Amino acid sequence: MKTEPLTTAPAPQPGGRRTGPVPFDDALTGLLRHAAPPGATEEIPTLEAAHRVLAQAVVSPLAVPEWDNSQMDGYAVRSSELVAAVPNRKPAQLRVSQRIAAGQQGMRLELGTVARIFTGAAVPAGADAVVMQEQAVPAGEGAEGGQLVQFTHSPVPGEWIRRRGEDIESGATILQPGIRLTPQATGLAASVGAATLKVFGRLRVACFFTGDELVMPGEPLKPGSIYNSNRFLLTGLLRRLGCEVLDLVIIGDSLEATRAALRQAAAQSDLIVTSGGVSV
Repeated sequence: MKTEPLTTAPAPQPGGRRTGPVPFDDALTGLLRHAAPPGATEEIPTLEAAHRVLAQAVVSPLAVPEWDNSQMDGYAVRSSELVAAVPNRKPAQLRVSQRIAAGQQGMRLELGTVARIFTGAAVPAGADAVVMQEQAVPAGEGAEGGQLVQFTHSPVPGEWIRRRGEDIESGATILQPGIRLTPQATGLAASVGAATLKVFGRLRVACFFTGDELVMPGEPLKPGSIYNSNRFLLTGLLRRLGCEVLDLVIIGDSLEATRAALRQAAAQSDLIVTSGGVSV
């Protein structure tokens, strides 16, 4: 026997009224048609913004990285001054003229010298490549003093250099409004110096649970009663979504009590979620 799914829409009755179950997609579309995001916004520390909904685009005021920097621990060099190790030819030896660590700004690279450089440090003016330290060997002191380094690799221009703006260009929009901020997104905002973010206010959701048979865990379970597990499930899911939950707990099976709960919820919240017998 052929059966129809429960979500099949019944044919409209005379006068345009529909009876029976409403398809899930139709019900969801109808609910969303009446929904509106909270209009209120607030500016909060970026450190506290994870899981909130962004209300204003984040535009980078700077390039990331802000300067050409080294991708390796090694030596900043002029590539034209190095000769690769080949049979019957001595590898290039050059003097180390400066040391540049991350957070430091080096001087212009002297001709015939190299700079000891570390990952993330700014590449000095005059250098056009970085040779990783595994391809360099100390070779004693030079005639004018200073450490000599012998290179076993001849780099091409740009080798092991991360260029300015390679990750983010200045003026680029990096986060669009309306997104739920993940920890990764707040990290991205922080990387361009955003100390605060403008977010929408939390959605206020009222929850109540109807049924004379409901009791809370920890209370005696009388004959015919059940524990109100839905309260824990629904409030937990809503809080995980970042909602502010107004928990009206258990409402007895009475029309007046239900109406009173609905009035209170409607006056204090953006959305009402109920669980319990509602068929009649």
